[in-house]
Amino acid sequence: MEEGDLVLCTVKEIERTIVFVELPNKERGTIVISEIASGRIRNMREHVVPNKKIVCEVLRVSNNHVELSLRRVSSKDQKEVMDKFKQEQTSMSALKSILKENYEEINKKILKEYPSLFEFLASAREDENLIDKFIPKEAHTQIKKLTEKKKKFVEVKKLLKMKCIQPDGVKKIREILAIKDEEIRTTYISAGEYQLTFKGENYKSLNKKVQTILDEIEKKARANYCEFTVEEKK
Repeated sequence: MEEGDLVLCTVKEIERTIVFVELPNKERGTIVISEIASGRIRNMREHVVPNKKIVCEVLRVSNNHVELSLRRVSSKDQKEVMDKFKQEQTSMSALKSILKENYEEINKKILKEYPSLFEFLASAREDENLIDKFIPKEAHTQIKKLTEKKKKFVEVKKLLKMKCIQPDGVKKIREILAIKDEEIRTTYISAGEYQLTFKGENYKSLNKKVQTILDEIEKKARANYCEFTVEEKK
């Protein structure tokens, strides 16, 4: 631990003008009242309370005594450190659930080579060989599910205007828009207006698919003597 480091601490005691906190390594640190917040502080408990987790900056380290500051940590840095903490807690909980009695031993092995469990799992998403290296065979399937990349989808929306003057026009429109594709959703907007929502993994391939589907719809509409126009959905 060095001067300038940001650390996540747990408030333990508040005594007059000093706050005692527990550091990640279980040692104790202190924050004097002038380093709690800017300006005059009437009540310390408006800023810190026992058992609350706070992000502090290390000011000085001498003879195993760590002096800290709360007021010098920006809101951006606070959020970043807290987000990392939450990610690590989630990773720890997931691994404990999967590894059960083997968790402690495997956790130690992982942390000898990686700064956190979260970073290990992130690396395992890119290289499955890491799972073979650290995880027992009986837990491989569950860990691989945990590290699977979640697909990100994009959407394209089109507003269709269609009108068929024949007696069975409504039926014809339903048949034309009966698209058997789980990644295309048709929504009725109002008389003669429908929204098509297309979902895909990237805009380039999705736009090609959109154009193909729209061409097919237009072809069917003309074959059934239906008026057809398409607009971008705003």
